[in-house]
Amino acid sequence: MSIMDCKHNGEYELMLKAWGGGTLCDEDIAVTDNSVKAIEKYRNEYYHYPNSISLFIEDTFSYGLDYGYTQIDTAFLENLKTLKELILPDSIKEINMTDTLRKILKENNTLIRGNFDSYAEKFAEEYGLHFRPSDFVFARHEYEPVHEVTIMTLMFDRKGNARIKEDISSPGSAAGNTFGATFYSELPREFYRTKTAEQIARRFRDVIYKQILEEGKLESFLEKARTHKFYEGKN
Repeated sequence: MSIMDCKHNGEYELMLKAWGGGTLCDEDIAVTDNSVKAIEKYRNEYYHYPNSISLFIEDTFSYGLDYGYTQIDTAFLENLKTLKELILPDSIKEINMTDTLRKILKENNTLIRGNFDSYAEKFAEEYGLHFRPSDFVFARHEYEPVHEVTIMTLMFDRKGNARIKEDISSPGSAAGNTFGATFYSELPREFYRTKTAEQIARRFRDVIYKQILEEGKLESFLEKARTHKFYEGKN
């Protein structure tokens, strides 16, 4: 199954998210709520081709699922004429480069995102493109008495600004209700050079502080970031 969602209120005029398996190809760009293709839907609503497109290919394997995208049809990418951001999961191991795709990526200064030591990072280096790590969840805590769940995510925007999203949710008293809040904590642009995981964790309440250190994902990221080169953006 393949799903494409589109949003019109983010950093990019059209933000696409793919969730599925096998080869991501042109037929998969249909929006979930109707059969109109995402770009056509955008043009019908805004009367112009989107000036910037972000494509986020979900890493379904990281959720423990037994399926995920392992290939991308080059023709699919060639149809995204204003592709400004491409977020690749670890399951993508190869993209067949063509002159047309190379031109699109260069002219749009396409930002490639993925994990450190991934194909995404190697792809960016090979073709002279900017690379930046994907946003990722580095801690999750559940307060069992009320089933309140807190998810901590490290995020980067296109300009290179970094922040932590603290997403808190809990079930309501009525069926189908969910309550919660989202908080953001800004980080210095080169936080990975100057801060430890323990220093960053101090910003948050005690149970989250302990969870961050216990899971160790943030510290592992900081260690990698200090030895890898990635695009920090511009002010």
